[in-house]
Amino acid sequence: MVIARTMDYDELLQSLQGRAVLWCCRTCARLCGIAGDEAVDRLEQRLRQDGVELSRSVSVSASCLADRVQAKTSEEGLEDADMVVALCCDVGAEVLASALPRTRILLPTATLGQGVRDADGLIVLRRSAVLELPEGGVAAEDACRSLGMFSGPFV
Repeated sequence: MVIARTMDYDELLQSLQGRAVLWCCRTCARLCGIAGDEAVDRLEQRLRQDGVELSRSVSVSASCLADRVQAKTSEEGLEDADMVVALCCDVGAEVLASALPRTRILLPTATLGQGVRDADGLIVLRRSAVLELPEGGVAAEDACRSLGMFSGPFV
């Protein structure tokens, strides 16, 4: 999946309430630059500097795999969080919400469609329900800009 940020850092900061957890998908969101280890470390550090009460960040191999999400949420004891910031695709956020039905899930991303990472490491959007694409697709960064969204990490 090709994932874009729907918020900039300041909008994310304003959306956070109570004790939060960063939920990070290590598949599509990582490949799109939103939830890799370095991106999440920088985001976690900046949020803490700005006074956000983060209990922790949690990474899962793929947020769309229900068995892994269920195991990870049970293992991490996420039921005590006031909210979980889901750095993943919309399907991953739905799976997460099913595993944590009483926890507010904040999804600061949008799924643009299906894509590939080409030989040069460029993410290319190939199929989309939100954009008409030329044959061969379009660079994810260009797709994000055309929709008024953001590519890459929050900070």
